[in-house]
Amino acid sequence: MRGEAAKRAMMKPSKHGVRGSSPSGFGARDPIGASEGSRAGLGMLLVGFGFGALAACTSSSADQVTRPVALGIAGSMMPTVTDGETTLFESQTPVPLPVRAMTAADVKAAGAAPAGTPYPRGVFLLATDESVELHFTLSNVDTAEHNVWLLIDPWNEFVRWRPGETITEDDVIPNFGYDLYFTVPGQQRVVGTITSDDMQEIAIKLASVEQLLASQQAQAEIASEAAGTMTTTGDTFDATSIANNIFNPQNRSNSTPPDPLYTPWIPPVIPGVTGFDLGLRTTESANVAVEITMEVQDLQGDRFVAQDSNAAELGPPPVTLSPPNANF
Repeated sequence: MRGEAAKRAMMKPSKHGVRGSSPSGFGARDPIGASEGSRAGLGMLLVGFGFGALAACTSSSADQVTRPVALGIAGSMMPTVTDGETTLFESQTPVPLPVRAMTAADVKAAGAAPAGTPYPRGVFLLATDESVELHFTLSNVDTAEHNVWLLIDPWNEFVRWRPGETITEDDVIPNFGYDLYFTVPGQQRVVGTITSDDMQEIAIKLASVEQLLASQQAQAEIASEAAGTMTTTGDTFDATSIANNIFNPQNRSNSTPPDPLYTPWIPPVIPGVTGFDLGLRTTESANVAVEITMEVQDLQGDRFVAQDSNAAELGPPPVTLSPPNANF
């Protein structure tokens, strides 16, 4: 059935609080406490509800630690999805990286799209041009523990991944971005890191799904679904399930043996991550929040700008990419 791969996103977390491959720095739990911790956690929630960035010191160079960004889910929020079987609460905010805007000279230097890639032109920011490490703190203000998904839906200079949900006869199933699943005890924090290697993997995942959805097989599937002629035989090409397999954090581009549903879609040139939509998801009413900062290194030397430098930034990409027939 379509979406079975995505259904693993809703699996019960392990007793250690993480679904799939955990971020390398994961594991520290910090009790909030009844007084000071509650004030700190609520402060994060209040900032997060505004979907804004916190003030912070800014680096004077392109190698920098980004200002903190906070995001929250409040217990008073209405569910974003409810169908009698599934209830989801979700909050998201865009987080652009300080990649400088392309000039006419950059476009000319990028040239035509590399052979074997789906891009409309040559790549400005390669995955090898950057090193990004993301540090996060998940906070639970409630006394009861909550299962929380930390969502990273990545962008590159061409596309912005928006996974949406797959609706089956029996359920509403979130499609995968780079989703990490934690159990956060009551009035405690979980602190972790998505390493630069993980961020490189996220760049490969997005490029691979971009390649997949540009393929003749996926385009034929999309056309069949639009025309209402889609069949349900066992050998039907299912781009949504393949995309969910690629984005599943348990699956890696360098796995041995190679993943037959991932490896064939890896293009020869990988654009770097230029930003992402940061999100939180729960299946019950909760007061939870996340705060992130990132360590950004400009390995090319001229692809990033210092924050608050008034230099033009690349910003969100022009195209939103989603699995076939995704619902929002």
